[in-house]
Amino acid sequence: MARFSPTKSAQTMKRLAVAGLLALALTQVSYAKSPQESNPAHACSRSLLNIDGNRIWADEEGAGKLTVVFESGFGNDSSVWSAIAPKIRAAGVKTLVYDRAGLGQSSINTDVPYSLDNDVHIMKAMVAACGVDGPVVMVAHSYGGAISLVAASQDERIKGLVLLDAVVPNVWPKSEVDKNQTAMRAQYDEIREKAPALAKVAIPFAEAMPATAKEINAIRVPATLPIIDIVAEKGQKDPASARIWQDAHKQFTGDNPHREHVLAMGSSHKVMLDQPDLVVKAILSMLQKTKAL
Repeated sequence: MARFSPTKSAQTMKRLAVAGLLALALTQVSYAKSPQESNPAHACSRSLLNIDGNRIWADEEGAGKLTVVFESGFGNDSSVWSAIAPKIRAAGVKTLVYDRAGLGQSSINTDVPYSLDNDVHIMKAMVAACGVDGPVVMVAHSYGGAISLVAASQDERIKGLVLLDAVVPNVWPKSEVDKNQTAMRAQYDEIREKAPALAKVAIPFAEAMPATAKEINAIRVPATLPIIDIVAEKGQKDPASARIWQDAHKQFTGDNPHREHVLAMGSSHKVMLDQPDLVVKAILSMLQKTKAL
């Protein structure tokens, strides 16, 4: 698919008057994967899977009973985990990364309406196709957090979540949805022109946002599920949005002894790039919580 270079993406962003999630996608989709040799010992070793007409790129590495599944934020492909996944495998577990439909090396079936539920379905089908049948810890950034929360509400094999400035209940009240959609719709023509492949994902994502927010706000995961919720100090540029985001995360963890709230001081929304050591520490802590080590 067409990709923006980091330099061109930054220049594009400077020209935009608003900074909605579509603009965020233009800057995030540009990370390049480093070449690797495939490992035939794994069912998914740099593989392209056919899932309901989508071609999904997935890569499983490492050894152990537990698998850490990484779920990227909207607009990111799996390469954002390249500095983190090897350090997690060193703890004696498997890692599974993938590109969501329409991003990175994956293609999307545009005949299926875009929805959070379909993203969850594709992720679960990918995990099954890769032969993962043991316990799972999910590490999820931004919109990937919503996918992981829905999955955790449905699948008892998920033993813990590490959330990175994630979409959780109440981060998107109607006022935020309306504001984001207004900003994103102003960019539709530009994204169609400059990133037509990305437009196949980004525009349906934006139009589905009210339904997505409604579903996210209704998510209920088991109260005893261990969750480490890392929240970026500087993840939201708009002060009003930042207050809503921070308050929603504090409400999400609350006084639940199984949920830990961690403030990533100085970090932007992309915590895994700004503070990878903090993320690795949190994942290793979660593995100990789930008795994986």
